[in-house]
Amino acid sequence: MHCKKAVSPKTGIYPRLAAACLVPVFLGGLASGGHAQLRPGSIDNLPALGEASVDELSPAAEQRLGDQIYQEFLRIGVVHDDPETTDALSRQADRLLSAAGALGHLEAQRPFRFFIVKDPSINAFALPGGYIGIHSGLITASDRESEVMSVLAHEIGHVTQRHIARMFGQQRQSSAVMIAAAVLAAMAARASPDAAMGVMSLGQTVAIRDQLSFSRDAEREADRVGIQILTESGFDPAGMASMFERLSQAGRLYDNNAPAYLRTHPLSTERIADIQGRLQSGAYQSRGQQGNLRSLITANSTAYDWIRAKLIASADLKVDGLRAARQRLELQLKDPKKSGPATLGPLHFGVSWAALLQRDFVAVAHHLRLAREQAETGSFVQEVAPFLAHLQIQWAIAANESQSIDTLSQQFFKEFGAHRAIVRALIEARLLAKQPLETTARFARIATQQWPHDPQVWALLARTELASGRRAAQHAAIAEQYVLSGAYAAAIEQLSLARTAGDADFVAMSKIDARLTTIRAILRREQLERQQSNR
Repeated sequence: MHCKKAVSPKTGIYPRLAAACLVPVFLGGLASGGHAQLRPGSIDNLPALGEASVDELSPAAEQRLGDQIYQEFLRIGVVHDDPETTDALSRQADRLLSAAGALGHLEAQRPFRFFIVKDPSINAFALPGGYIGIHSGLITASDRESEVMSVLAHEIGHVTQRHIARMFGQQRQSSAVMIAAAVLAAMAARASPDAAMGVMSLGQTVAIRDQLSFSRDAEREADRVGIQILTESGFDPAGMASMFERLSQAGRLYDNNAPAYLRTHPLSTERIADIQGRLQSGAYQSRGQQGNLRSLITANSTAYDWIRAKLIASADLKVDGLRAARQRLELQLKDPKKSGPATLGPLHFGVSWAALLQRDFVAVAHHLRLAREQAETGSFVQEVAPFLAHLQIQWAIAANESQSIDTLSQQFFKEFGAHRAIVRALIEARLLAKQPLETTARFARIATQQWPHDPQVWALLARTELASGRRAAQHAAIAEQYVLSGAYAAAIEQLSLARTAGDADFVAMSKIDARLTTIRAILRREQLERQQSNR
């Protein structure tokens, strides 16, 4: 589904990024070709990782910085809005976090959030505050789930060892403007390489990237911690060696166009050999609380194969891209080596998604049926039932099947009420099919309670309240959507409109006033921090 992004004309992207900085791994995707400089400035004061003179960010400051960066990502559309794939990935990543906690690597109460960036490059990165992003291209390029988990475990290692906090020490503000310019150029380059020209010179960008890249010592430390986490969580740690070997080969093949991950994570043959040596020595073995050796998971999880197929199908939404993705999946279906329900089910699922995006509804029905049959044959239908249900809802929306939407909403809200993608799709479907608004509004309010950090859930509630004629509630919901993207001035404006809408009762007005007070305080604090950073 496509929802309008909440971007406020009153709050610019650039000032917030200039005050916040950004971990530099994203600079790997920056387009070359820019010539004019935004403004002259020195990059000599960028912090070098591991220097004793560089102060670490406090946990509170690190969290605020990470929150600000992630909010910017939401506002400029960097975060891939697909709760089905994101939630499935996060569930597997939670196993890594549980293992990290059992090993004593996690600080108390440290939050983590995993998100996907829809980008074909092989990349992943950690932000301050426990935010970890992974490019969709890394998932689609990996045959083994343990390879993807190894990258996430490595990034968790950077966070738990406070490499990110040291990277953003007190000197970070001296070059904040240049880092912000590099980020804007990288984001602009995603839409159009020409849009990035004039933001800053390529030489400046490379210099920033090189100074903020992780040191080899930090990489080895993250490797060590990552392997421990992988093993403790039950994933095959050999996935780390195979993934880094894959990246190394790509780097040798493409020279200056090496995977973006290598540009901020220095990789050498010695480092790969070190990882392989550690694994072969048997030093990393997973033991339960009773000391019994655990068996490692070498096969992909069911969810991984299915979300990977979906990401392949939807990687490029242009006509040629969809055609190529569908052909890729259909060719794999014809490969006799790719037999068995564990593989055929996800492939049919991927083809069905590609066909849906092409609006080939006959093929959608055919491959959806085959995917379901394969799931039943493999005795894992319960695991993939939410994937199949979500696809069926999206098919009903695309085909404008009002009667099907009514039937599905009654059935699926009961069966899959805990699945964010399905609930969002059902609310969207009910709005489009003009189903009874009171029921739709009730579903939307429940969704905001279950997933209060999802901007699109608030957007759906706002649309529902608008259709119901409840203007105060509509503006209050839009305000929460703005808050999640850090557009506090716009949120205050929406709450002010809610106060004057004239249809809020005493209780609702009290909540609106309390929220106004809170958001105004947040905005004042942010403005004060920005003033202090500019001194």
